[in-house]
This record gives sequence, structure tokens and C-alpha cells, in this order.
Amino acid sequence: MPKVGEQVAKGEKRLTPPQQKFLDNYIHKDMTQTAAAREAGYKNANVSAVQLLNNPKVKERMEEMRQELEAKYGVSITKSVRDMQRLRDEAWQEGNFGAAIKAEELRLKVTGLMVARSHVTHEHVDNLSREQIVEQLQEFMDRAKNRMIDVTPAENPTEPEQNPITDYSQEAAE
Repeated sequence: MPKVGEQVAKGEKRLTPPQQKFLDNYIHKDMTQTAAAREAGYKNANVSAVQLLNNPKVKERMEEMRQELEAKYGVSITKSVRDMQRLRDEAWQEGNFGAAIKAEELRLKVTGLMVARSHVTHEHVDNLSREQIVEQLQEFMDRAKNRMIDVTPAENPTEPEQNPITDYSQEAAE
């Protein structure tokens, strides 16, 4: 697949400048697919991003760009996932559960099994009174509380059951 600016053999197509800019943003600038499409100038960024990532020419070029990065930096997704798993296991064994959870989260994101979703509410707090801000915060807290699930165990399974100690030495003496 020829890059933008390269000579093209007769009958072969290359990416348009907006398509290449989308890929540059998506791969090199670590943007989301929607942000990359928006930055590349696409009006309906959500739809365009999906269409671009399903376009065979764009897919082919994206794979070439990833291979170029792997060759340049000696990094591959497979190696990164394996390293994150090793780090997760080491952290878990050392009792550093926060680091273990973070390593697993990153590993899942890299493999595409976990998608980072964030809901951003754009509010102009400058125009709200103190009471309105407190009310909004309480609403957010109530909404979050309703989404939470109590996972506290009913009993502590790590505590051994206590059996009374019987002194048989006195019974034998009698």
C-alpha cells in the first residue's frame, strides 16, 4: 500500500490526506478513533471513524504503520501483554494488589477486552449558586451509590474456626 505522497502504480489507490491524518492521529498521537476522525476534519466523527477502520485500504495501512512502530521500537502487543501479565503476577505475589489490578486493567485494555468509557457532563459551575452545586454533587453521589454493588463477604473465610482445647492429662491422672 503506497503512503500519501508516494508514487502509485496504475490501478492502485492510496489513502486520501484526511484518511492518512486520521491514522496518524489514531496511532501516533494516541487519540480515540472519534477524536482522531474529528481532528482529521471529518464532520460526523463517530460514524466516519467506524467506516475508516472498516475500510480495507485504511486497515492495510494501519497494519503497516503498526509493524513500522514494532520494528522501530522493538515493541509488540503480544510482548506488552505478556510483560503486563508478568508484572501483575509479581505484584500480586508481593501483596501489592493496587499495582496488580492496574496491570490487569492495562492488559485488558490493550487486548480490547476492556473498553474505557467515560461520561463527561459539561456544566458551567460558574453560573450556579453554592446550593445548586451541592445539589448537583448530591445527585451524582446518589446516582453512583445506586450503581454500586455490595461485594462485602458475609463472613471472613480466612479466619480458622476456633475449637476449645481439652486437657486430657487430668482425666488420665484420675
